[in-house]
Amino acid sequence: MQDGRDWCFGHQVIDEVSSITVQKNESLSSKKGVEPVQVQPQEIHLRLRKQDGFRLKLRYTQAEDYPVDMYYLMDLSRSMYQYREHLSELGEELATTMRNLTSKFKLGFGSFVDKVALPMTDTSPARIERPCSDCAPPYGYKHQMPLSDDDKLFTRKVKAAPISGNLDAPEGGFDALMQAMVCPERIGWSEKARHLLVFCTDASSHMAGDGRLAGIIEPNDCECHLDSSGTYSHSLLQDYPSLAQIRKQARERNIHIIFAVPATKNTTYQLLSESIQDSAVGIIEKDDRSAVIDLIRDEYKKLVTSVTLIDTAPDFIDIKYSSSCLSGSAKKETDSCDGLHYSDVVEFDIVVTVTECPTEKSLLKGSFFIRPQGLNENLKIHYELICGCPCDEPGAPGHVPMAKECNYNGTLICGVCACREGFYDDVCACTGDDAAIKQNSIEKCRAPNDTSICNGRGACRCGKCTCSPGPLPNQQYSGPFCECSNFSCKRVTEGGRHRICNEHGECVCGTCKCDIGWSGTACECRDKACLPPGKNTEICSGRGKCKCGKCFCDPPSIYSGEFCQNAYCEDPKACSGSDCDILKDCVECVAYKTGPKAQENCGGCDDEIYLVDKVVTSREEHAAGTRMCWVPSEDGCTFAFKYALLREGGDQKLYNITVESTKKCPEPVPVLGVAIGVVVATVLLGLLGLLLWKVLTTLHDRKEYAKFEKERSSAKWGRDENPLYKPSTTTFSNPTFEQTSRQD
Repeated sequence: MQDGRDWCFGHQVIDEVSSITVQKNESLSSKKGVEPVQVQPQEIHLRLRKQDGFRLKLRYTQAEDYPVDMYYLMDLSRSMYQYREHLSELGEELATTMRNLTSKFKLGFGSFVDKVALPMTDTSPARIERPCSDCAPPYGYKHQMPLSDDDKLFTRKVKAAPISGNLDAPEGGFDALMQAMVCPERIGWSEKARHLLVFCTDASSHMAGDGRLAGIIEPNDCECHLDSSGTYSHSLLQDYPSLAQIRKQARERNIHIIFAVPATKNTTYQLLSESIQDSAVGIIEKDDRSAVIDLIRDEYKKLVTSVTLIDTAPDFIDIKYSSSCLSGSAKKETDSCDGLHYSDVVEFDIVVTVTECPTEKSLLKGSFFIRPQGLNENLKIHYELICGCPCDEPGAPGHVPMAKECNYNGTLICGVCACREGFYDDVCACTGDDAAIKQNSIEKCRAPNDTSICNGRGACRCGKCTCSPGPLPNQQYSGPFCECSNFSCKRVTEGGRHRICNEHGECVCGTCKCDIGWSGTACECRDKACLPPGKNTEICSGRGKCKCGKCFCDPPSIYSGEFCQNAYCEDPKACSGSDCDILKDCVECVAYKTGPKAQENCGGCDDEIYLVDKVVTSREEHAAGTRMCWVPSEDGCTFAFKYALLREGGDQKLYNITVESTKKCPEPVPVLGVAIGVVVATVLLGLLGLLLWKVLTTLHDRKEYAKFEKERSSAKWGRDENPLYKPSTTTFSNPTFEQTSRQD
């Protein structure tokens, strides 16, 4: 899916793919005495998309001493008397032969004649009692012995089974065959064992529809109807089963049918066997006692030395198999492998494809099996078909009733509006239900003498054209009938690029409206554009000719630039191609997604551009026309690329450009580091200043104190009185003090 304005955006795309979830995956086990696991994996879940072939692998190994259940179903009409005698004599020998192949072998026995009704059987009282000499009364099917490892019991049951007779040639074997398959509990079929059902007869068998001859019209229901004595109780109530029913039950119940018939019936049963997937036909004769044993032994060996995968997939799911078997060569399409021995492992590649989606929703989910023919072990596949988008269903994220995108007049279903009654249009913007109103509004969107709606460039909405975007970003159709566009004007081709209106004007319905200072049908001319800036300059710097306001340098291989002011290789860094400035915007946009063209999604950049780690060129490349470019970008970085002309046709050029994958940018200033450094430096300088001040102050104080001490110690202090000193007190004598004292 392309992501863009004219397509679905990535987050809106619903692209569900097929997937697998393995639910059971036990390892293979084929050793004797260990629970066998012959198929891996055992259970998976598939989500399948239509026509999306999903591949998976299946591994198979043959387990040693795997159990075998064999049910011998015998026609006991009068003509089968000799065959019964052989079987009764060979019962123990048959069991011994099979136990040489597997120790876990069980035998069972059942017999059949036909429905006891005209025209199958003579129902006269005498014939019912004794249909033939030494015969027992006729019956449809009787289960004589369940599966057991008792060989002698099998011999006794075969000898005791009575011979009977019927009237017409075909027998009722299909009734017996169906009951032997659909009554697993009564027969005793083991879940994990090879199921062999030997169907022995010398006549053909009645099939579905033959019961109508006896007035039995109820179809066979494929259900078990054995009474307590083992007799088929619905013989006269239900018709014979069809071949399709026999095939279905044999496939689903994993029963390998062996038709043991004389040579005269080989062709008949070969045709039947071709319609029953897991079956075979063998020849037995009355005068050959061991034919039955040889037949069963050979069929068993075919089963265990080969593997054929069969499946129960529905008709709308196709299964293909391929394998190299044990050859080790390339895999080829096949569903079978031969020449296997115990513990050999073969791997099959399986491709599961949904060919069509069923109309019934109940069939969108289900399960089927893939299994080796003759085994009950299988790979169970649960499937879920992806036949639509989730947004089709109400309540899903893409199913929005009364959506804004539909102008609140309809339901948005998977991005498409389904308008409610009274509205129409792809966004439900128009009102009306009448077909004539809708047709009249459409006619208003057709230009005179034109059959297309909006010239095929837009949608008609309510009688007015809503024009679509152009094929590229910033391109748009316009006009009453979308007949105009902003990209149909003349173009100027330069450096392999085709610029509409020379990128110096606006394209309006096929005509360029040029910017001030530019003229021409494609805005290709610029007035006084050939004089470079400055005083005393020459036209095109004296290195070219001016045509329509543009300098054409002479020779262009040496001079370049807008005014031919650049001389090739005047400066080593300027030793680049003349088209560097023309190509740089496209190169920067495609390689780095930056630059002036990034907002245009690199529109108009048709050159072949490749990224490499480093761009280098050789003398040979330079001589062949390859040029180097070192150009600055808007983000202050520079990038290098080289280009060579790939092809040129008319005015168009296409370049092969190789560009370095990374730009060369100056190392960014670590602002945080600088700020932290400044702060730390300021603090350190402050601390250093304080420390220095403290040291100098201490030194100065010590010096002054030492000076003071020195002066104090050298000073001399005298004890003489100051002649100028006068005491602050005066003493007087009281003349009368002494006389008074004496009188006392």
